[in-house]
Amino acid sequence: MQDKIWYIKNTGGVFATLNDEDKTYLAGISKMEECRRGQPFYLPKDVSDKIYLVKKGKVRLGMVNANGDEISLDVLGPGEIFGELAVADEKRRSHFAEATEDSLVCIFSRADFQQFLTEHPELTFNVMKMIGFRMREMEIRLQDLTFKSVGERLKTTLLRLAERHGIEEAGGIRLTITQKDIAYLVGATREAVAEEIARFKRAGLLETAYRSLLIPDLEALKKQER
Repeated sequence: MQDKIWYIKNTGGVFATLNDEDKTYLAGISKMEECRRGQPFYLPKDVSDKIYLVKKGKVRLGMVNANGDEISLDVLGPGEIFGELAVADEKRRSHFAEATEDSLVCIFSRADFQQFLTEHPELTFNVMKMIGFRMREMEIRLQDLTFKSVGERLKTTLLRLAERHGIEEAGGIRLTITQKDIAYLVGATREAVAEEIARFKRAGLLETAYRSLLIPDLEALKKQER
């Protein structure tokens, strides 16, 4: 319980406007769950009745198209919530959520979370704002898949990951992610993405290691052209 209280109190994002008493209450109505790398939290068409807060690890959100191909929508890290459409009357999940590394989350039931939102309109505003942001992000992702090349999508993906999940090191910005997961986010085959990563490496824009990538110069990557 104390661990949950500490974590929720030290989480910003949608909970930033809450006082310590409210955060302590949230900790009391949540439960902790571990999820191993590659394990799903939920799948498309599952009942939408829970909201999740990432405590540690990373969680990938994605969809499966008519051909059975996976399309990644986002990768979330500590302090971010997912499954929030449950409070917007989503009955069944429209996407999946899976751990891309061993993860730990706090889980709230829809009923408990909705009741809390009713009593805290400022939090309702934050959640609705986040839902709107993610819907816009999804539209942009789908447009990119239609109109941008694999190389352009790789660049966009790397910049987004660096901003949200990058770890600053002496040699640049480290991204803890596999090439397989990069391919999911880019929306291309692993072979096509591997070719582009090799091209970025030759240009000095990227370095590879086991389950990670290093961006030596973020500004140079931003200026990179197809």
